[in-house]
Amino acid sequence: MMKTVTTALALTLTCGYASAATLSVFTDRALFEAALSGTVETEDFEGPDADIPFGASSATIGKLTISADDNGSGMYNKVDTPPVFPEVDGNGSNALNIFTLDGSNASIAFEDPVFAFGADFFNFNDDFLRTQIGVLGEVISPPSTDDNTLSFFGILSDTAFSQIDFLALDNDVFGVDNVTTADAPSITAVPVPASFPLLLLGLGGLLLIGRRRS
Repeated sequence: MMKTVTTALALTLTCGYASAATLSVFTDRALFEAALSGTVETEDFEGPDADIPFGASSATIGKLTISADDNGSGMYNKVDTPPVFPEVDGNGSNALNIFTLDGSNASIAFEDPVFAFGADFFNFNDDFLRTQIGVLGEVISPPSTDDNTLSFFGILSDTAFSQIDFLALDNDVFGVDNVTTADAPSITAVPVPASFPLLLLGLGGLLLIGRRRS
């Protein structure tokens, strides 16, 4: 099921990440959503009423195409309806059930280029860094979590991208839900310090005094 909402222009960004493009990384969904602009869409995977595998071949859900190098032996790498394994069950609702191991990766491609990607993850990088995320030729290392922990990870970019890759460093089994995208770049507003107008007033006073003395 796809939910669509149009947001106002972004006012804040956090956690800047240096790259060829300007990327900002978020681990808080509320801050991420507050920074979005344009048309925002969230795929919650509640549409399918049966499992949809994407290991042997890719699967398209709404505007997302999901694929994985490994077929997951039929137990993983599928849209789970609902998840049956506790390590990929974040809240009992339909979700992507992804399995990767060193040498096999997974990806989410977008129907149209986007400037933002965020999702709820369950059991992602449990105990240590198992999976990195690749976007626009850059590799990002999300934080590790405790076992069976629900977390959020999001990326904003000033350059449109068409795909997110999950790059395996070790075995990792995790759930992905509520994939959120935005079709416009966010704008970083640099706040003016409260003391700045006073500074300008002081400088103006000094210039006025200087002119009177001359």
